[in-house]
Amino acid sequence: MEFDQQLFDFTARLRKEDPGREDVATELEALQSIYGVGSIRVWPSSRHNADAEASDSDPLRPVEWSLGEKVRFEVMTTLSDPHESAELRILVTLSATYPSKTSPQIQLLSRYVGDYSVDATIFGQVLRTYLARPGVEWSPGDVAIFDGIEFVKSSLHEWYSDHLSKDLAQQMHREDLRPRDQTNQPLDGETEAETVSPAARETTGLPEGIALVEGEPILDRKSVFVGRACAITDPSQVRPIIEYLLTDRKIARAAHPVIHAWRCETNGILHQDNDDDGENAAESQRSIALGRFKDGEYSIRRGEVQLPKFTGLKDSSLLHQQAFIDGKWVDAKDGATIKVCNPATAKELGTVPELTVEDTKAAIDAAERAFKTWSKTTPKHRHDILMKLYKLMMENTEDLGRIITLENGKTLVEGKGEHTYSASFVEWFAEEAVRTYGTVIPSPMPTMRNVTIQQPVGVCALLTPWNFPSAMITRKMAPALAAGCTVVIKPPSETPFSCLALVELANRAGLPPGVINVVTTQKNIQEVGKELCESKTVKKVSFTGSTPVAKMLLRQASSTLKKVSIEAGGNAPFVVFDDADIDKAVEGALASKFRGTGQTCVCANRLYVQSSIYDEFASRLADKVDKFKVGNGLDTDTTHGPLIHNKAIEKVEAHIKDAIAGGAEVLVGGGRMNELIPGSFFQPTVLANVSQQALVTDEETFGPIAALIRFETEDEVINLCNDSDAGLAAYFFSRDVGRIWRVAESLEVGMIGVNTGLISQACVPFGGVKESGLGREGGPTGIAEYMETKLIAFGGLADK
Repeated sequence: MEFDQQLFDFTARLRKEDPGREDVATELEALQSIYGVGSIRVWPSSRHNADAEASDSDPLRPVEWSLGEKVRFEVMTTLSDPHESAELRILVTLSATYPSKTSPQIQLLSRYVGDYSVDATIFGQVLRTYLARPGVEWSPGDVAIFDGIEFVKSSLHEWYSDHLSKDLAQQMHREDLRPRDQTNQPLDGETEAETVSPAARETTGLPEGIALVEGEPILDRKSVFVGRACAITDPSQVRPIIEYLLTDRKIARAAHPVIHAWRCETNGILHQDNDDDGENAAESQRSIALGRFKDGEYSIRRGEVQLPKFTGLKDSSLLHQQAFIDGKWVDAKDGATIKVCNPATAKELGTVPELTVEDTKAAIDAAERAFKTWSKTTPKHRHDILMKLYKLMMENTEDLGRIITLENGKTLVEGKGEHTYSASFVEWFAEEAVRTYGTVIPSPMPTMRNVTIQQPVGVCALLTPWNFPSAMITRKMAPALAAGCTVVIKPPSETPFSCLALVELANRAGLPPGVINVVTTQKNIQEVGKELCESKTVKKVSFTGSTPVAKMLLRQASSTLKKVSIEAGGNAPFVVFDDADIDKAVEGALASKFRGTGQTCVCANRLYVQSSIYDEFASRLADKVDKFKVGNGLDTDTTHGPLIHNKAIEKVEAHIKDAIAGGAEVLVGGGRMNELIPGSFFQPTVLANVSQQALVTDEETFGPIAALIRFETEDEVINLCNDSDAGLAAYFFSRDVGRIWRVAESLEVGMIGVNTGLISQACVPFGGVKESGLGREGGPTGIAEYMETKLIAFGGLADK
C-alpha cells in the first residue's frame, strides 16, 4: 500500500505542477487499476538501475522530480498463465514530450525470470519495444504504455516457455500433486478423492444456477495449476463461490496464493476484481483512472469499468467517452453522463459527459487562446494539416463507417458512404485554404489604392444534428479550420462518438490544443446553446437542425450581432412530369425519399405526380419499396435501418393516421415492425391519393413515408411546391429542356435536383431560402462564411 500512496501523491503533484501532462497522470492511475495494488513504484527521474535495490529499505522517500523532467516508474507484475510464479520488474521512462512527440522507453529490470538468467537477446528486444518490428506501433499522440508492457510480457512468456524442460517439469510435479500437511509433508494414506470434505460441501453450496467447469492441470517447473471457471450474473455471487471452493483441501492448502479473478456486467457496467478481498472495481476509491484497458476494449471511468458496445473495430482507440477541451479529454466535474444507445437494439453503446455552462465557457476560453496562434499560421500550413486529417479519415473508413452505423442506425453501406462524404469536406476545404484571395479595387482618386484581404472571423460555435453525425461536423469544422478559426463543437447527444473519433484523428494530424473543443450535453442543452450564441468571444455560430430551434438560436445570437449560418428544416417537393423517364424517376424517388430511412433534411417530403402517369408511377414505386429489407444496419442484407428513437416513430404514425383520415390509401407498409422491438423500426410506407391539406404536406416528416399527390398542370404544381414556409431543396423529373428551365427558375428553394434524387456534394453550395436557413455551406463560397473582408485603402500616393 505504501507504493499506492506514493503514486497517489505523485500524480496529484504532477497535475498541479504540470497540467499539460494530465495524460501521464491518468495513465499511471489506469496501470495501477489494471495491474493491482502495489504494482506501480515511481522513481526519481535521476535514479539509475544500479541504485534501484539500494533504496528498497526506504520505499517512501520523497520522489525527486521537477517540472519538465522525465517521469520514471517501475511496474511489478508476473508472466501470464501458466507461469504466474515468474515475477517481472519493468522500468518505464516517459520524456517530457510524451505522448505528443516521443514514445515510452521500456527496460527490463529483472535479471532472472523464474530460474533462468535473462540474456542480451531478450534485453534488446525489450528495449526496442517501440522501435522495431515485431513490436508496438506508435505514432505521435498515441497513449501506449499498456500496449508496451503487454508486448514485453508476451515476449518474455514465449522466451521463458522455450527455456522450460517439459520432462523435468513433470518429474518435479509428481510429489507436488500429493496433498500436504501444515509442515508441507505428504498426508499418509490420503488420496485425491479424499481431498474434498463432504460435510463442508453439504453446508457450503454454490449459488443457484452456478456450475463449475474444471480444466486440465497445467504443469510448471515448481507448481501444478488447476483452473476452474463458472459464469456469474452479479458480484454478490462471488463470495459464496469462493467459500465453496475453499472447502476443497487442494485449494485451501495450496502452496501458492490462490487467485480468484472474476468479472460480470450489470446495467451496462463491467465489474471485476483479480483477488479474493471482495472489492470490485466500481467500489474502489482509488480506481479513478481514465484510460485504455485490455488493448482499448474497456475504458475506466470514475471507478467503473465501462464496456462500449462497439464491436468489430480495427482501432479501438478511436472511441472516446469523454468531451474534449483545450487538448484534453475531460469528464463532467460531478461525474454526470449521457447514455448513448444503438437505435437498432436499444442497447447502450457507452456514455459521454453531461457538461455544463461552466465547461462551455472553459471551451470558449480555450478556443480564444488557441485562435491567437492558429489564426497566424499560413494557409499552406493549415492545408497540410487538413490533408493529413483527410488521409487519416480515409485510412480508417471501415471503423468510422461502423461507428456511424452503430450510433445512428443507418446501414453500413450508408455509414461508409457518409464517412466518405464527410472526408470530402476536409479535402475540399484543405484546398480552399490556399485560395482565400483578396482583391485590388481601382480607386476614382489618383492618389488612392484599394485592396481587400480575408481574415478569420474568430471563435466559432458549431451545433450539429444526429442524422449525419460525421458529415455535418466536417462541413462546418473544415472551412472554419481552413480559414484560421478555432471551434467549439456541440455534437448531438444521440450520436456523439463520430465527432469524438474525428477529434482523435485531428489530434493525430497535429491540430494544436484548443483549436478544436467538444462540449457534450443533453439536459443542459438550452443553457449551453445560449452561452454559445450570446458569448461575446464567439464570433460565428453555425447550426443545422429544426426551424424552431434555429429561430431561437438566431434571436440569441442577435444580442451580439455575430455572423450566423443556419441550415434549418425542409419540406422538399418531388415532381414527376408526364414526359419524365418513369424508371429513372422511381429510382430518384427511392434515393431522395428513403436515404437514411427518410431522416435527411433534403428528403422528398411531398411527391407530386402528373395524373396521366400517376397510377403507373405509384405501382412501380410501391413494388420497389415492398422489397426493402429493414433491420440492423450491420446485417449485410439490410437495405434500411431504424429511426433514431421512439419519438420519431410517433411522428411518422401521426402523419400516416392524418393522411388516411383525409382519404389516403396505404399501398405498402404503414406500421411499426413489432418483430424487431426494442429497436426503433418502422415499415417503409407508400401512401396514394394524399390530400394537399394533409399534415405531411405542411410538416417535415423525417421518416420513411412517400406521400403521393396528383396534379394536372405545370403552373398548378409550381404553386403547390411554393406553398410552404420551407425552401431548402426540390426535385423534378422532365425531359423537356424548356420546362426544366422554367420550373427550376420558379421554385422557391435553395437547391434543385433535375432528373436526380441526390444533390449533396462538397464542391457545391448547400443551403436554403425562406425559413430553411441563412448562408451557404460547402462549395467555393463555403469558406467565406468563416472570414471577414477587410479593406485597406492606401492614400497619399501623389505623382512625383
